[in-house]
Amino acid sequence: MKTNSNNWNLPAGDKYRNWSKQLLRQQVGHDQVLDQYLTGGQNYCINAKTLAVYEFQQQPLLGKYKSVAFDSQEGIVLSQRSSSALLTAYGKQCLLAGIEFQREFARQINIKGRNTIATGRLAYFSMRSYNAGNVDWVALHQMASFKVVKQYTINFVSIGPGGCVFTFNNCTNRIHDRLRTGLLYNHYLCKLGLAHLEERLGWKVKPPSGPSLLDQSDYFHPHQSSSDLSLNAILQDLLNKKHSRYAQYLADYYEQAYLTESHRVIYHLSQRPDTLY
Repeated sequence: MKTNSNNWNLPAGDKYRNWSKQLLRQQVGHDQVLDQYLTGGQNYCINAKTLAVYEFQQQPLLGKYKSVAFDSQEGIVLSQRSSSALLTAYGKQCLLAGIEFQREFARQINIKGRNTIATGRLAYFSMRSYNAGNVDWVALHQMASFKVVKQYTINFVSIGPGGCVFTFNNCTNRIHDRLRTGLLYNHYLCKLGLAHLEERLGWKVKPPSGPSLLDQSDYFHPHQSSSDLSLNAILQDLLNKKHSRYAQYLADYYEQAYLTESHRVIYHLSQRPDTLY
């Protein structure tokens, strides 16, 4: 793969500024300049340098690639793993308590929809609900602006050199509202993390700022207070739900309803070691 000196390892020039799924099909494997920036991605992991992921699960690119990721350091990554597999791996390897925490946190702040996976400083947004399977994704922390150009089409402009434009078609209905909700979700998650570090752990943390969509408050407006939220409480609620679900599956499997209550009692008793006495 060709490497640029400015750590922006994507092709330069107007010809390579605009990207979409259709343009990838037209150019990958047919453009010698572009081919210099292509890399295999069998072990590729979603990371902070990821800009966008296009899915090709139903009709693999060049007959074998199920997704294509744009990465400012790795280049254009051709992967035989689906977009769903890439984001699932990211959730397991990098996210606090995994994807299930994301859903639980969204529920507690009364946010509906399944389009955003975030950390407070990184946010990945899916063009359709990620429950739907393989979908296209964009990294909001790498984007400076967006524009809905048609009812189901949206453009994002990156904050990197030249400002790459990523176009996504066949988006979910009311994509603009879903995006604002995703930014709000990340905003709440950022506030939760900062509060935990400062109020519970005593860290001095400078509020983050930058040129990305995550820091442009005009795009979102908090609709309820998050001051009563606690990271520890959310994690404990999530753990309790996991144990309750396990007990229910166990009772159903053995067709013994009493196992649900027995498991609850035993689980409660098992919490005692997490004390000072």
